[in-house]
Amino acid sequence: MRWLLVDKILEMEPGKKALGVRCFSRSELFFMDHFPGYPIVPGVLQIEMIAQVGGKCIMAANPGYLPVLTSVKSAQFRRAIEPGDSALIHAEVTLRKSYSIASGWIEVDGKKVSSAEVMYGHVPIRKENQSLIRNMAQ
Repeated sequence: MRWLLVDKILEMEPGKKALGVRCFSRSELFFMDHFPGYPIVPGVLQIEMIAQVGGKCIMAANPGYLPVLTSVKSAQFRRAIEPGDSALIHAEVTLRKSYSIASGWIEVDGKKVSSAEVMYGHVPIRKENQSLIRNMAQ
């Protein structure tokens, strides 16, 4: 199973900030169990959405390194994301030599629904894997 939780990157300043979007349909498998009668996007997937947008922003600035999630410093969930919602995913990135931090938030209908700060380690990409990883980053 592939966990692609960003439909499209709408804006990006490599290594600084990015904006992505994800539209949720009723056919998402996790809605069946989370929760029956009250389907919402799990918080852990919201954190992953922020991490993916931040990771793409980091990779655009450092194409030789793979940003690997190492910690979630904080996360808050204010409102549910439901089937049919379109989520805007914001990430502001701080680059360091061996790690990066992304502060991000998700908006639905102009209202902030969640936020998180995540940290990534920078793993050098082996030459034989560069084209594979580059294709994932696009």
